[in-house]
Amino acid sequence: MHKWVNRFTLKSTITPTKALMIMPKLNWNVYREKADYRYGQLDTTAVRTSYTYEPSIFLKWKMSRVRNMDISFAYNTSVPNFIRTLGYRDTTDPLSVSTGNPLLHKSHTHTTTYNYHRMWLRKQIVLGLNVSYNKDINPIATLFRYNSTTGAYESKPMNVKGGDQWTVNFDYDQGLGVDYRLMNKISLTNSTAYGYLTLVDAASNAVPELNKQKRFGLNENFVLAYEVEKVRLALSDQLAWSRYRYNNGSYNSNPLYNVVGIDATLSLAPFEFNVEVNDEFRSGYQTQAMNGHRLISSAYVSFRFLKNKARLMLRADDIFNKDIWYNNDYTAFQRSESASDYIHHYLNLTFSYKFDAKASKGKAQDRRGANVQMGR
Repeated sequence: MHKWVNRFTLKSTITPTKALMIMPKLNWNVYREKADYRYGQLDTTAVRTSYTYEPSIFLKWKMSRVRNMDISFAYNTSVPNFIRTLGYRDTTDPLSVSTGNPLLHKSHTHTTTYNYHRMWLRKQIVLGLNVSYNKDINPIATLFRYNSTTGAYESKPMNVKGGDQWTVNFDYDQGLGVDYRLMNKISLTNSTAYGYLTLVDAASNAVPELNKQKRFGLNENFVLAYEVEKVRLALSDQLAWSRYRYNNGSYNSNPLYNVVGIDATLSLAPFEFNVEVNDEFRSGYQTQAMNGHRLISSAYVSFRFLKNKARLMLRADDIFNKDIWYNNDYTAFQRSESASDYIHHYLNLTFSYKFDAKASKGKAQDRRGANVQMGR
């Protein structure tokens, strides 16, 4: 397959006042694609030429030394994969048959974003607010058919009804005196998406069922830190909660992931000690092994010598041997949960030495000398 892309861009920067800046932009994309397809007795060459237009605008207003805001809008168009638009049927794997769809249309998205930033210098407060709206038009999903007699799946790309998403992000950062710092990030998401459910033993002319997914999500990342000359201490809480609703209520779910942790460091030159302990909690997952509490901990001790140029560090990772990577993906047409194990319960001995750079640069470089891991 050969593909040529030509992009023409027209943009400008307009400043009506010193505090206001407007940046309109227009992209015109020209795609020319050529593909050779051979399967069995079929030997053909196809050529496609496509055009897309992508307008956008960005406006920034600096209201004062401590306040500013910006608004942006962007409209994007994506062309479906050329091969997937050909009328083919690939039976190379009889248990996983794929077909093309000559009726695929272009997909479009438009996104509107608002940002606001504010500082209170005397109170040591920084505030950030972000609001965005995204709309999908003719997104591409995959329609699956399943034959229970042969155990074969057949997949076909299809345009589906477009959904949308609202997102609100709130960032708060405040210094509490000299030694304390409070940081909190909160994100709210409300989205709608559509997908086709798998057709099981259905006739070739069966109409697929369009499934609607509604999601409300809450994410939070909270940190309270304390730092003096010899002690650093941080308390944290990371939360991720989602509420999924479908046409068929039996698929509804409310997965929750929450991590509460403490990270403590004590510096007694030339030694440094660190301990990190996290309690991971999950609930609402279909895989029962994912639910419940897990205590994850690590620690290290380091020793500096040779005028602080050399450092020897011994680190113990996942002391209680409980760490497992879990992943989940919920869409309008499928739900998957998976786990991955890896080498995470070990001791790590590291030696590093800092070489002086040339005087003219006034910098230093870190080079690793030895790195030894002692097994699980």
